[in-house]
Amino acid sequence: MHAYATLTDAVHHHIAAGNFEAAGELYRQVLATDPQHAAALAGIGALEGRAGHPETAQCYLEQACALAPDNPLYLHNFGESLRQLGQLARAEEIFRKVIALDAGFGPAYESLISIVDIAHADAQSRRDGSRSAQLAMELAILLNNYGNALLAICMVPDALVPYRRAIAVQPGYANGWSNLGNALRLVGLVCEAEAACRTAITLDPACAAGWNNLGNAVSEQGRFEESPACYDKALALRPDFPEVLHNRGSGELMNLLYLPQLDATEIFERHRAWGAAFPAPEIARALSGRRPLRIGYLSADFRQHAMAHFLEPLLAHHDKNCVELTCYAQGPVMDAHTQKLMAYGHQWRWIHELDDAALAARIEQDGIDILVDCLGHTNGTRLAALACKPAPIMMSWLGYLGTTGLPAMDYRLTDAWVDPPGLTDAQHTETLLAIPGGMMAYQPHQGAPDVSTLPMLKNGVTTFGSLNNIQKINPVVVSLWARVLHAVPDSRLLLQSIQLADAGMVGRLRGMFEVFGIAPSRLDLRPASADFLNTYAEIDIALDTTPYGGGATTCDALWMGVPVITLAGRRPAGRLSTSILHQIGRSDWIAGSDGAYVGIASALASSPILLGEIRAGLRTQMQASSLCDGKGFVRRLEQMYVDAAVRQSLAELYRSSALVPAGMPCS
Repeated sequence: MHAYATLTDAVHHHIAAGNFEAAGELYRQVLATDPQHAAALAGIGALEGRAGHPETAQCYLEQACALAPDNPLYLHNFGESLRQLGQLARAEEIFRKVIALDAGFGPAYESLISIVDIAHADAQSRRDGSRSAQLAMELAILLNNYGNALLAICMVPDALVPYRRAIAVQPGYANGWSNLGNALRLVGLVCEAEAACRTAITLDPACAAGWNNLGNAVSEQGRFEESPACYDKALALRPDFPEVLHNRGSGELMNLLYLPQLDATEIFERHRAWGAAFPAPEIARALSGRRPLRIGYLSADFRQHAMAHFLEPLLAHHDKNCVELTCYAQGPVMDAHTQKLMAYGHQWRWIHELDDAALAARIEQDGIDILVDCLGHTNGTRLAALACKPAPIMMSWLGYLGTTGLPAMDYRLTDAWVDPPGLTDAQHTETLLAIPGGMMAYQPHQGAPDVSTLPMLKNGVTTFGSLNNIQKINPVVVSLWARVLHAVPDSRLLLQSIQLADAGMVGRLRGMFEVFGIAPSRLDLRPASADFLNTYAEIDIALDTTPYGGGATTCDALWMGVPVITLAGRRPAGRLSTSILHQIGRSDWIAGSDGAYVGIASALASSPILLGEIRAGLRTQMQASSLCDGKGFVRRLEQMYVDAAVRQSLAELYRSSALVPAGMPCS
């Protein structure tokens, strides 16, 4: 096996270099000693097909498929050779088998679509209306399913192409419109997504997916009050729809954090009511008793994601004498950042295919002492799996800035700035544990651009900006930012978010600012960009949102030398920037009122020399702060774990003995 693996590497090297003859010769060397080697037969077949020799390719590939009848790649290449030879019926049969074996095998869809497309065109030319209609529907379904396959591997822009073609072939295809709406939403075209979903439910009012996708589309426009009715319609049609159950449960709780009109008590009660469906287990598993402690981190964001900038320090700086780590990765997406995190060498579990019972069993079998949930009620939530308390101690951290409402969750890790003592304790079913010095450490972007010179010096005007998600921008935020723009004459506001790829969303946002007297010419509204850090070269001062503020967005702006003004709210979700600014020694950018927020912005804008000095030194200031001291943060955090384990061990000792701790009544 090792020798063949080495040979395979050599083959791939030759193919990458375009040396196809050399690659074929290596495969033939394998066949000389093992004529029944399926991979070598398939390899030669693929090379022959590439060289334009379909008859020879068919011969080799047919032998490979006889030896490995369920290999999708061999089958697809065999089908392609048949298609090139004009044996369309047999090729179609092969391609359908490939899709049955692997519903996500995109090339098989492309090949099969081409065959059905030819048949459809032929039926149209013969004016065979019945056959043409049948093939049109078949083609639309194939295109739709191909879009689904692309979506499943996160090729969202590519998925738009087959979805659009599906509805062009079959305009009355409700599922095609619904799936197009979902894909449009994922690329930020939220108003177009809403229109597509409304078309789907007009064509088929019983299209549950259409109602769900409509709810998502209006939610991502910040119209949170409209989405529950859409989800209710979907559930009435399909009561067991998993995504809708999430949206109507955890998703709706998450949306509450964005709404400025709700008070903290109402938000807490809604979370507690959700958690009432999961009563705490009467008997919790005891700590393993072994050291080091076994810590589990559960997240969907071990990948290129804002949360990964706070997860990486945990994996990079742990004390192996103190803790052993297991990463429970929710979600099938693995990228280069995932591989970077995996290189730190901890134990990994891929859990997206495990149901709640299986995940709970996995955590228990792993002997986890402290399970740290980094998801809360965000996408990918696994709180239902944690309801039975598969670890003796469970904590919620950072990914969800509020109570989970889950009775089995013991603690929420925080700090004294996000949750000042006495301010938010009553908003939680968990006990708050404040990590000294700050609740997280920030890992800056690798290869971040250098800090630019102050844009104001070049433009002659102040540019305020925010790269926060549009869902965080509500009438309260618009009113506050409008006051800032009025206070600084000729100033501009640059906003960048995925939803601003949609012309309808841009128009709606411009309209919101016009209500408060801000002309459209003062707004620069842009879609998200992969090189978004370069946008900060055009921003003088960043403005935070409320009541849901920034986290990674705030850190990114500061790293690029841009001061961030935040309004300290009364909810944890609105106070993370407060913690960040305290950690880097810039509490002077924290406002306690709307007037103070406007005043700080005006003062900074009126002092270009000071602003330039701040910009030049801010990255260095961050590097020297506790916010970028990953090692120090992890030591403090792990001490919190040890302290929690000691408390738990003492509690177990009391329960198992006749001892009664001071202050506890005898039963």
